[in-house]
Amino acid sequence: MPIDTVQEALHIRRKKNTQVFRNIARLWDAGQKSHSDQDLLDALHPWREDHNLRFFNVLPYLLAICSITILGFGYFLHPHIQYIWSFLGAFLTGFLAYLLYQPQEPLTQVIRYLEQRMVILRYGLQFQQLPAYLPIHAQPVLVLSKLKQYFPLFNRGTESNEITQFASTTWNDGVTDHQVLLFQYHYVNEIPIIQDQNSDKKIIKEIHKDLWGAFIFQIPALGIAVSNQRSRFFTPYSSKWQSSDILINQELNIFGVNQHQLAKEVSPSLTLKLNDFFQHFKGDLIYHHEEQILCYLGEQNLFQTTSKQDEIHDVSALRGHLRTMTIPQYEKFQQLMLNLIK
Repeated sequence: MPIDTVQEALHIRRKKNTQVFRNIARLWDAGQKSHSDQDLLDALHPWREDHNLRFFNVLPYLLAICSITILGFGYFLHPHIQYIWSFLGAFLTGFLAYLLYQPQEPLTQVIRYLEQRMVILRYGLQFQQLPAYLPIHAQPVLVLSKLKQYFPLFNRGTESNEITQFASTTWNDGVTDHQVLLFQYHYVNEIPIIQDQNSDKKIIKEIHKDLWGAFIFQIPALGIAVSNQRSRFFTPYSSKWQSSDILINQELNIFGVNQHQLAKEVSPSLTLKLNDFFQHFKGDLIYHHEEQILCYLGEQNLFQTTSKQDEIHDVSALRGHLRTMTIPQYEKFQQLMLNLIK
């Protein structure tokens, strides 16, 4: 009987989706209770239940197909059957499919949470938190605004210049613990575009771009700016330094407050370290001339994660995804920056 078939399909759907929701609840609990990345991985194996992380939506899909089919038959047969009845049947079937469909949002949310939790546990990154070096009770937006004022790098947008995401952590160079604030800088430019050469009418197009970087604290105030993208720099870093190495001069531009200060601070060792760093990164780097802060801003996405697991349909695949998940640009940035500042 068709009714028996529908009842069985509803029972299977309810049973499978209930198990998926139970798995989601266990995943949230595992993420909250884990104190290390290995704790989180151990909580996912052995699972001892159905591993499925995909909602059973076969019945809603079949109903949606039936709705389209009814609508199509009604269109071709409307001389013999009033089209309103076909339309009504298609609408009711489609509405039932909509009611029975289970969105993937609960799965997406828990996977996103576990990814961020793994980054926190594995790399020590505290998202949307300021370093302990900065005033604890200050509003983050005010602190970030003050940091942007220290460095002439955050005025690229004509309409907007915002730090949209940030994360704090601590690095040790072997002697000193350095507070670090990683960030994503988003800026917007508006460009007028002429629609018609015979008309003065223009439309405004917004260009959105992102750069990534870091503020590193407890750094000597050397007053040096370095870039492999600019041939000139901003005040007060307007005096250009020439290295004795011609190849480095071709690839790097080093600036300072004045030549006397540059001769004092830019040693051959520092020049080689800077050259090594900028072999792998494109951007600008500034040692502030008064504050003990270093700022880097460049093109590489320091928050981008990679994994060897593409599709996540069960707990085993999720565990493999989390186990192999890395932040390669951040790892390289940390290694080269620690080599530079120590």
